[in-house]
Amino acid sequence: MLTFSLRRLLSIPPLVLVVSLLTFLLLKQAPGDFYSQMEADPARSTTEVLRQKENAGLLIRLNRSELVALGTFSDQGHEWKFEDTGEVRPQILKDGTVVNAKEASRSLLKFNVNSENYRCDDEAVVYRKVGAIEGFFSWLVNAMTLDFGISYKFNRPVFGIIAERLLNTLTLSLAALLIAYGLGIPLGVFAAVKPNSRLDHSAGIIAFLGLSIPTVFFALLAMLFASYTGLFPIGDMRSLDYDTFGFWGKISDRAHHLILPALVLGTSSMAGYMRQARGNMIEALSQDYVRTARAKGVSNNGVLFKHAFRNAVNPLVTLFGYSLASLLSGSLLVEIVMNWPGLGRLIFEAISAKDEPLVLASVLISTLLLVFGNLIADLLLAVVDPRVRLS
Repeated sequence: MLTFSLRRLLSIPPLVLVVSLLTFLLLKQAPGDFYSQMEADPARSTTEVLRQKENAGLLIRLNRSELVALGTFSDQGHEWKFEDTGEVRPQILKDGTVVNAKEASRSLLKFNVNSENYRCDDEAVVYRKVGAIEGFFSWLVNAMTLDFGISYKFNRPVFGIIAERLLNTLTLSLAALLIAYGLGIPLGVFAAVKPNSRLDHSAGIIAFLGLSIPTVFFALLAMLFASYTGLFPIGDMRSLDYDTFGFWGKISDRAHHLILPALVLGTSSMAGYMRQARGNMIEALSQDYVRTARAKGVSNNGVLFKHAFRNAVNPLVTLFGYSLASLLSGSLLVEIVMNWPGLGRLIFEAISAKDEPLVLASVLISTLLLVFGNLIADLLLAVVDPRVRLS
């Protein structure tokens, strides 16, 4: 098992590298960026926007020697050159004539030299656009120290935003997982023990409804129910007067806000686990070892839980890792509809705003959760089933 775990852990860095690179390149191929709207705003100067892009690592400012090294280049039918005269800034020549910074900035707003893209602000400060591969490895080196950059949208460190929202999503997903497994497996087992009974038919109806109703529609129905009855709060994860509560009052308030989103998120998964548990249990009860145990006089509970259930639960344990990952991704719609401040809603807002650092970090965290969830599922399967040998 130790060898298997080490092998799986060693496979994580290449996987993360490939996923991050593909995500980064796809974001770069998308038209426009977060600053496109700022550049189109006449109230914002080009200098302000380019300085912000420089702080975000999208542009690199050229120093005196780099400007002079550009040599003579053509742009819009004119010959341009930066000449070092020993002053604070290089002299700008247009067709051999010295021009001021304002005139140069209007003409050299965007220009190319040797296939490199350059930008010029209102003060004739020149920036070089960072290439996709160069930008990715610069981001990767910083990410290895948990520095994911500054969010364009929130103007805060990305790591702090992710940590805050991830905890909220994990709370919601684990509560939904507890509901799904805690209700789905017992219902499936009891339905298998008494097939074609009222309990079995009722469980079948619950499974049909859980699998048929879209999560978005179910979330809207839950919001409507909460609005009409007033039994549950609508939106957010705590009340407005949360800070005035005591310790247990705060826990109670958060739990009250958690119940409805967790029920919505866990219901569809519960239906799937219930059908899986029922099918596995019916198959296990028809095996020869179960009939042999009954013939030996083993009690009914011993047959059900010691022999049949232990073998029927293996596929459900395997699904655990996938369940956590799917709940994390499936919580996106629930978080948006029910206004839960989690990671899914954060990713949606980041993609909408084209907040590249936030999107990259969110995809990276989601990938790691999926990988570790699958690893946990494999290890749990080896624990509950002695026939599985991971080493």
